[in-house]
Amino acid sequence: MLRRLVPATAAAALLLAGVTGCSAQQAAAADCEPTLHPGAMSDGVQVSGGFGETPDVSIPDDLQVLSTQRTVVDEAEDRSRVADEQSLVGVNMAFFDSTSGEPLYESPGFAAADQSAEFLMVSEDAPNPLSESLRCAAPGDRVVIAIAPEEGSQLAMQLGGSPDAPLVGVIDVVSTGPLAAQGSARGLPNGYPAVVTDHEGRPGIVLPPRDAPAGTSSAVRVEGDGAEVEADDNVVAQLLVVGWDGAVQTNSWDTGLMGLGNEQQVSESGYTFRDQLTGKKVGSQVVIIENESDADAKVVVVDIIGVG
Repeated sequence: MLRRLVPATAAAALLLAGVTGCSAQQAAAADCEPTLHPGAMSDGVQVSGGFGETPDVSIPDDLQVLSTQRTVVDEAEDRSRVADEQSLVGVNMAFFDSTSGEPLYESPGFAAADQSAEFLMVSEDAPNPLSESLRCAAPGDRVVIAIAPEEGSQLAMQLGGSPDAPLVGVIDVVSTGPLAAQGSARGLPNGYPAVVTDHEGRPGIVLPPRDAPAGTSSAVRVEGDGAEVEADDNVVAQLLVVGWDGAVQTNSWDTGLMGLGNEQQVSESGYTFRDQLTGKKVGSQVVIIENESDADAKVVVVDIIGVG
C-alpha cells in the first residue's frame, strides 16, 4: 500500500535538518532594513525608566507628524536575532496622548514580571505602523514610535486618545522569533507518520499504511532553543491537523497563527493535545498522535512560535 502525503509536497522539499547557525542570524541582522526612521517627535520624546520598567515620557509641543517615525532609544548589544520579515515579536507597550502626555495604555508585563508579553507580527503581507516600528529590532531594544494621525487615528480612538493628534508609544522588545520552527531536526519514533517541510517551513504529513496507535503520544521533530512551555502559558502556534483518513482538519499555515490557550482552557478551546506541549521549548516542532477514539484518530503538527 502506498503511503499517503497530506498535503502533497515534493520530495525535494524534505529538509533533513532545520539548523539556523549564529552566523546566519548575524547576517540577517546586518541585512535588515527598517521601513520607519527617526523624526523630530520620536527623537524629541524623553523617556525615563529603563528597559522593562513602566515608562514615563515628556513629549515635545507643537510638532506635526506627517508620517510615522520611530527611534530606538535603548539598543541591545546582542543583535544576533532581529525582527525581520515573517517574525513574531513579543513586546510590552505603553501609549500616550501626545498633547497632554497622559498615559492611554500599558501592557501588564510592565507592572508584573510574571505577566507574558503581547505579540505583534512583522510581515509585508499585513503592514501597519505598529509592527513596522519593530522591524530590525532585537530583544532588549526600547523603541519610541510617533504614529501620524492619518495612520493611527483608529488605534488612538480605541485607546481613548484624540484621532487628530499623533499617538506616541514606547515599546520594549522582549523576544523575536520566526513563524516556523527552527532548530535541530530529530527522527520520529517508529509508528509515527513522516513529516516533511518546504522552504517556508510548511509541514506535510506522510501517513503510514497502518492503523493509528491507541492513545495520545508526542515527539519532538525539531528542537527549538526558546523558553520552556509551562502549563499556564498561552501557546501561539502554527497548527496542522490531519485525520488518519488523510483529511485536513486545520491548517493555520493558510489561515494565520493560532492561540492554543493554556492547559486549563482545553475545555473551551477543544485542543485536547495542549498538555503535550508543556515542557517543550519555544521554536520546537512537536508531532502528536491523538487516538482516543478510532473514529477520530488524527495527527497534529505544532510549531511552537511563542508563549504569551
